[in-house]
Amino acid sequence: MRLIAVKHLILACLLLPGAALAAEIIGIVTMQEGGATLLRGTSRYVVAEGVRLMPGDILELADKAFSQVEFTDGTVVGLGPQSRFLALSYPPAGARSSGGELFLLRGWMKLTSAPQKGRAIERYGSPLFELIPEGTAVMQVSAAEASVFMESGEGRLTQLSATGRAGDPVRLKTSQFFSAKQDQRGSVAARPSQAFLGALPRSFMDTLPARAAKFKERNVTPKRSGDFTYAEVADWINSVPAVRRAMVSHWQSKLSDPAFRSAIAAGLKEHPEWDRLINPDKHQDPPLANRNGQSQVSGSR
Repeated sequence: MRLIAVKHLILACLLLPGAALAAEIIGIVTMQEGGATLLRGTSRYVVAEGVRLMPGDILELADKAFSQVEFTDGTVVGLGPQSRFLALSYPPAGARSSGGELFLLRGWMKLTSAPQKGRAIERYGSPLFELIPEGTAVMQVSAAEASVFMESGEGRLTQLSATGRAGDPVRLKTSQFFSAKQDQRGSVAARPSQAFLGALPRSFMDTLPARAAKFKERNVTPKRSGDFTYAEVADWINSVPAVRRAMVSHWQSKLSDPAFRSAIAAGLKEHPEWDRLINPDKHQDPPLANRNGQSQVSGSR
């Protein structure tokens, strides 16, 4: 009886919300100006300073907004107005190798990479390129073009085609600037373009300050603000293959919503990863056939 009681106590502790979240926390929103939304699971939440992030979380910023996120490995990320940002992957604590990836669908991101030792985040993705930095960089991404300014340090950049095929890596050094348009080979310049500097968010002109210590004992629970529709997340569902696969994992429970399921079914050419869930019969293994070409049925003679 005592053993059973202990087992129930352990189970109850594991099911506590705080215990469940603590194991998955990857970062903290340490600065928030203007409005921002957190997409987690199938719900929307209001972003506030002190909110913890978990793998798979999406941040969507309003006009004139700014968010700063400090990750557990020491990486600091600033997000500018109208940015769409995803914590695509993050290795568990204690993992021997880094392999985490942050993804900017569109907007502005300023990043300062963590020290090599203990680093969890390795890559910064976008629909047009992937960046592996050592230092501080600023990324700008839109639907048809993207650019990177290597503020300090250096980075290795790989341009991606519309189909996701990787080009030859490019090495960026301090103050160098890379820009590219969709399906056009990018170029490296000695300094940023005037258009880039003119559009640069003012908050990106300064060093991103470390503020995580202020929120160490202050765990802010995000306030739920409702659900989302297919149209509101279509850009994520129809993004690059790695992101599309992640969205299937995060949002497959939304298929219980008839409107969402109908929209997914209508656009399978754009997101074929959902086909197995929409048309499960099509993906079942065919029955085994015997030597006479007849289906084998368990127990038949």
